[in-house]
Amino acid sequence: MGVVTALVVFTHPKPDRFARELLDVTVAGLSAAGHDVDVIDLYRDNFDAAMSPGEWRAYTTAEAPTSADQQAYARLLARAEVLAFVFPMWWSGPPSMLKGFFDRALVPGVAFRLADNGRVSPGLRHIRRVVVVTAAEPPGHFPQRSTRQLSHSFGRSLRRATGWRTRTLVCWAGPGETSNSEKRQRFLARTRDRLAGVR
Repeated sequence: MGVVTALVVFTHPKPDRFARELLDVTVAGLSAAGHDVDVIDLYRDNFDAAMSPGEWRAYTTAEAPTSADQQAYARLLARAEVLAFVFPMWWSGPPSMLKGFFDRALVPGVAFRLADNGRVSPGLRHIRRVVVVTAAEPPGHFPQRSTRQLSHSFGRSLRRATGWRTRTLVCWAGPGETSNSEKRQRFLARTRDRLAGVR
């Protein structure tokens, strides 16, 4: 069996925040599991979250992506068997830039195909695991239960592109786990250990 590639999509504007530590342990954990890890840093890439009119036309007619960033991300998605997302929770949801990644990168011909009868056929069946690593910012700002529910639905929605056999792992830092340095370090260590078991 060859080396499994994991693709990590990271979304945070400030690299010195707790989210960066989440990225570091995500990469470390997946690497410890034996995966070859690619990272997309949307802010570092100056990713434009807004879909252009031309991209919308291509989306609705299932044309191949034409933008350079779409093509680059499509190549990375094509080789990934593990797809991970690292992001903060703002206003009970992920940053808008990450939503833009879904809109512009997970397009027809890449993430799924539409049949003439309107049925969706997954285009990323090779992705066997979806990983979500997230934390509320600022800590304690939103209820733990609602954030976890959104994180789980985040994983379920991707199964339309990957197939229903894809398993999802959610690592969520609750308010107590980000309230001080000692608790944060315990959460980071636990997250790394969990990701080291992702096969």
